[in-house]
Amino acid sequence: MNKPDFVFEVSYEACNKVGGIYTVLKTKAPYMIEEYGENYLTIGFYDERKAEIEFESKEAPDEIIKVFNELEPLGIKCFYGTWMIPGKPRIILVDSRNFMGESNNIKKLLWEWGEVDSLHADNTFIEPIVWSYSCGKLIEGIVKSKSFKGKKCVCQFHEWLSGTGLLYLKNSGVKIATVFTTHASMLGRTLAGNGVDIYSMTKGKRDENTINELARKYGVIDKHTMEAACARQADILTTVSSVTAEEVNFFWGRNPEIITLNGIDSEKSISFEELTVRRRRNRVQTRDFLTSYFMRYYPLDLMNIRSIFISGRYEFRNKGLDVFIAALGKLNSMLKENKVEKNVVTFIFVPAGIRGENIDVLKNKSLYEEIKDHVQESLTDIGDSILNKIILGERVDRVVSDDFRQKCKKLSSHFLKKRGERPPLCAFELTVPEDRDAILSTLKFHGLLNREEDKVKVIYYPAYLSSADRLMSLDYADATLTFDVGVFPSYYEPWGYTPVETAAQGSLSITSDQAGFGKFINGKGNGIYVLKRMGTPLEDTVTDLSEKLFEIVTLPIRELAHRRMNAKDLSMMCDWKELIKNYLIAHELAVEKIME
Repeated sequence: MNKPDFVFEVSYEACNKVGGIYTVLKTKAPYMIEEYGENYLTIGFYDERKAEIEFESKEAPDEIIKVFNELEPLGIKCFYGTWMIPGKPRIILVDSRNFMGESNNIKKLLWEWGEVDSLHADNTFIEPIVWSYSCGKLIEGIVKSKSFKGKKCVCQFHEWLSGTGLLYLKNSGVKIATVFTTHASMLGRTLAGNGVDIYSMTKGKRDENTINELARKYGVIDKHTMEAACARQADILTTVSSVTAEEVNFFWGRNPEIITLNGIDSEKSISFEELTVRRRRNRVQTRDFLTSYFMRYYPLDLMNIRSIFISGRYEFRNKGLDVFIAALGKLNSMLKENKVEKNVVTFIFVPAGIRGENIDVLKNKSLYEEIKDHVQESLTDIGDSILNKIILGERVDRVVSDDFRQKCKKLSSHFLKKRGERPPLCAFELTVPEDRDAILSTLKFHGLLNREEDKVKVIYYPAYLSSADRLMSLDYADATLTFDVGVFPSYYEPWGYTPVETAAQGSLSITSDQAGFGKFINGKGNGIYVLKRMGTPLEDTVTDLSEKLFEIVTLPIRELAHRRMNAKDLSMMCDWKELIKNYLIAHELAVEKIME
């Protein structure tokens, strides 16, 4: 095989966390370094705030500095250094803000190179194309330097945002192998989110004019034609799942040569026993939040609950939020009808526009913390009093002071003032009226109102989790570690990292057969469940999910722990140690193409 001598990897999300591609690059990096060492170089978008955290500047090799100096008068500024992630890959960050004046010329070239229709494009398209064109010029300069003479080089481009760099190199005469990896198609995601059945569509006859008209109708003609041009011109086309391969073959007219599945870094995986210890520790913090959230309104046995969460972008249909909430409504009825003693606490971690925390939730937490602090501060004195009375042979039934009892009575009276009311559904104040928010409207439609008699309690948490926030005070990994099951019943999901990550943390995970990961893992074991959505009526999927959740809620604790262990074991099927091979094969195939 033709192993490349040097590999460039270009992504808008290198050292610039935006979405799931950042996770792919970050977790894959150690294995790329293991394979290519110093002959691996990432190229990313320069964001000053993010670079301050993840980028360490270093002096560039002379021939790279020479290219930097040639680009700077054009308005392209480059920064060389190390991306401070596992593996510490070399990286060049490209700042093209002062090159934006060339955007119209670049748009003209894109039409000439691949009929990319960007006539009415806005800045969400223009900024990435100017940046990736700059990346193309940078790579061209490096490859033409003396030290690269005779080297077999591959450039891996991720998504349409880096696509202009690929088209630049393919049309500049530079001899470099190119791989284009798509993690979704813009048109597929858009159509799915607007209620179009893309899975039936992609099984029909392909007509490019019709496809382009659809892209124009839904306002993504610029990004769609960019993707199609990159797919046609790349030496090798890859995508992240067989589900997406069918989709891009239909929309772009080319079948990917190889599937580059997304992996996880098993080297960072910790044992199930250590996860159990962390879960217990974090659950104390989660339980405190739940106490403050619910217990002012009615008693809730937080030692006898099952916990469920869903997370992801606010794509109501694509992420399966409609299915999830409808299934929770059914689960609520099933638990009541079967007189199940356990309550279910459900979190919806889906970021949305917020003005700040819900004032009532913030006050509830503050009052709870005041009570807890008062008890903690008094424990030493109470302990000393008990010890002294025992030594003196006195009764220990009255060991607290009158002041302590009086303050407890006052705090208790204040805390219980909301009894008879209902806890809010949302922990934050949204920027839109509640009746215009799809999640809240659907929760109410399905009778999920956080009444005392409801067995399923819901907290909509529309903010990014952080250990520094004033409510849960946990980051995403620490918060979700405390849950029994994560549910991701996606309608459209090219891969789906969240169900993999959930299983890797030793929690049960539910995905769907329309997600790339779901199709990959389907039928391989217990602990990760795959809902049938492909060709299945929506109501049947809702019923299937509600029954699976009912089963999980009523599982004995030992069986739940056993399935958690299975889930963690299954997640290791997505180990980069194995899946990295797909990327390496793609690189070798690309080299073969340019040597033909």
